[in-house]
Amino acid sequence: MPLFRRKPPQHREPQPGPFVVEAIGHVRNGVAVPRPRGWEKVESEIALLPVHAARIAGIEAYSHIIVVFVMDLAAGAPEKPEALTLASGNRYGIFATRSQLRPNHIGLSAVPLLSREGTVLRVRGLDAIDGTAVIDIKPYLPAYDAWPGARIPPAG
Repeated sequence: MPLFRRKPPQHREPQPGPFVVEAIGHVRNGVAVPRPRGWEKVESEIALLPVHAARIAGIEAYSHIIVVFVMDLAAGAPEKPEALTLASGNRYGIFATRSQLRPNHIGLSAVPLLSREGTVLRVRGLDAIDGTAVIDIKPYLPAYDAWPGARIPPAG
């Protein structure tokens, strides 16, 4: 006899249209204008709302975190391209780029966690401008988040 019984598979309808998320904090770094590159040395603070203090307990034990944020300025961009031509001259669909001109303007970055002071996390390399809303933080787990042998297109 099995230790547990699985429920029979159920048909699940796709999620309907829009959904609501709330900011858990904001980015502070003095960068006022979005840019396509040059983030690797930028140090940022993620100032979490005080209500989330207990939710980050132990986060400082990790060397890296994953930050999920909203690229809100991109929402007002006049162009919503399906594809972009990168500096390499190669053309890629928008989902094959790190461009902020995405349908939902959600950003995700894995960054080194430099320090934690109360509800403020200091990180490096976060590609989000000053005031950007942070909607989630997760610890970076190499067993799940790093794939040896992963490939990317050539740069040049």
